Amino acid sequence: MIWLQSPPWARWAAALVIAGVAIWIEIRPEPTILHPFAIEDIDPGAMVDEANTEMRPVPADMFSPVELGQATSSPVRSGDPVLASGLDQEPQRVPDGWWSLEIALPRGARNGDAARIVLLDGDTVAAGVVVEETGEDPLDPGLGLVAVEPNQAAEVARAVGEGRAVVMIAPP
Repeated sequence: MIWLQSPPWARWAAALVIAGVAIWIEIRPEPTILHPFAIEDIDPGAMVDEANTEMRPVPADMFSPVELGQATSSPVRSGDPVLASGLDQEPQRVPDGWWSLEIALPRGARNGDAARIVLLDGDTVAAGVVVEETGEDPLDPGLGLVAVEPNQAAEVARAVGEGRAVVMIAPP
């Protein structure tokens, strides 16, 4: 008497619900966010703001979020997205009256780190601040920019030019 049983309505309903959910997952729209794109070429060091970018919708997980008002550390071409990796997280800050010079920095030196420049042929130690760190590239020569107090800038520059200076970085 199998033909007298009622049809399995619950199973059919469950199958329809599962199929409907699967179809919705496949055809639903992707979540999007607005991300800045360059509308003109942006040179390194230039500020990224509303004047040189436009906001375009992109999939939510495509790019890291970017805040406008930061300086670029690499060029951005017109039409390209502004990437977080291409922005200076901390813009260069040279204290008023100080002079900056390029010098070999220890690995791990970061913008804003306190530095001491030791002149190897004497007892002179100059205070400084790292304002541009070295690159992450292993072939990078390891040169960075250090701001030096004005009263010792000339002596330190002379020592750096002659290869008689070493930089120490304070631990964080």
